[in-house]
Amino acid sequence: FDYQTKDLIKNAMKKTTQLVELFRHQSERLGQMKPNATKSILAHFKRLSGPLENSLINDLEILRNLSAKEDSEEIQKLNDIAQNIIHTSQNPKNCQKANKLHCSMKHTSCGFGCIVHMYEICMFVAVGEARSMQYDLNQLIAYPGINATFKYPSDTCVNRTNFAKSLEKMQLHRKMKLSPSPLTEHLAVTHASWIPDKLLPRIKRVHTPSAWWTGQVVSYIVRLQKQVKSKLKKAKEKIKFAHPIAGIHVRRRDKIGEAYFLDLERYMDHVESWYDQYMLQHPEERVIRRVYLATDDAELVKSANTKYPEYQFITYVSDYMLNVVNRNSDSAINGILFDTFLLKECDFVVVTFSSNIGRLVYQLRQTLPMDPSFNTISLDDRHSYCGEKGQHHVAIMDHNPPSFIKCNDTQHRSNTKVMRSWTCELELKIGDKIQKIPFLHHEYLTGGYNRRTFLHGLYPAHKAKDILIPAPYPTFGL
Repeated sequence: FDYQTKDLIKNAMKKTTQLVELFRHQSERLGQMKPNATKSILAHFKRLSGPLENSLINDLEILRNLSAKEDSEEIQKLNDIAQNIIHTSQNPKNCQKANKLHCSMKHTSCGFGCIVHMYEICMFVAVGEARSMQYDLNQLIAYPGINATFKYPSDTCVNRTNFAKSLEKMQLHRKMKLSPSPLTEHLAVTHASWIPDKLLPRIKRVHTPSAWWTGQVVSYIVRLQKQVKSKLKKAKEKIKFAHPIAGIHVRRRDKIGEAYFLDLERYMDHVESWYDQYMLQHPEERVIRRVYLATDDAELVKSANTKYPEYQFITYVSDYMLNVVNRNSDSAINGILFDTFLLKECDFVVVTFSSNIGRLVYQLRQTLPMDPSFNTISLDDRHSYCGEKGQHHVAIMDHNPPSFIKCNDTQHRSNTKVMRSWTCELELKIGDKIQKIPFLHHEYLTGGYNRRTFLHGLYPAHKAKDILIPAPYPTFGL
């Protein structure tokens, strides 16, 4: 298929997903209403619409898979190029003369996923500036053992000399120190979601460009050391991790206060649909409905087995889940790490992008030889990137919502939890530039700030498209 045909298929799948989510959301609202007659109508609707949805998505999957082999070969080539670019930037031939970026992070209240994303920001600058990134994970005294978990960014240049004399730039909870030369203007253009200009024409044909590049950088940061890989392999064997398998990440304890509580049923609704679609594609296969359940709540595991006896739930039981240790302990870090990497390997995952771990899983899945956009579901936010300068949409269709739901007095943002419950819709005119807001998102309706009307609100996702921003990353002739 040519680029236009592939793009049409991808857009058709996106719109189908949005339509499914619209039905799902409205069904939930109907289910909460009275009288009981409503529930009867809803049950009838779901009984008939569910198989139809799955059949439609299955047809589109078959159509998309016609070009999958060709696409996967190109994606793997681009993955290799990206990793070579990052590796070359971090392994100068002369360490003494090489420019360096010293990344110092002392934010001890930050969770595991948050830490990875903090260092990710430094790495974007380091790669864009061709600087060898230097850090010392032993600074993270709240996370004993983390220094022995990941490979160091460079094999040829581990040199923290002149750290105190380096140029210092504060960002969030990190200090970025650069030596020996000062920072150039590249800092303004090597942000998450901005794609190397020489790779953009190729990657946009087969993938979601901004998510792909972010995933490449993050994957380089969390390359596991040999002994950790061995532990992960043994853990997989112990819990009998096998395919096909869906994965869900249900965070409970430290999630309270950050986002709305979501019942297990919300996750399993998607898992059930995915397995129904899988069986349509594999009618002769005896399918075991496996689910990798990543959670910090031991009671949820018991509840899942009780509510869904037809599913085989697989869980890595960490000491943190059993309340033996706190989330910063060596054992707890292993548990979170293994959950993250096992979710990455699942065939289909349901997460929340309000969670750093949920976003990290999606980012790591970018290095697979396929675009994971259609087999990764977020139950709340749109995917976003730590440290990004903002993602933008351009309106490709007008949108004129009725007056009773039109945004009128939303010039200013409210707190995150309040904005997640907003329902007002923005007026759009073709060509409007919209700054996207990650937590103002309902799949079929996404949200942002319209720079023409100066209002915040929701709008139909299919009426706008991403603005892709190329950045002058060095590619070292690769």
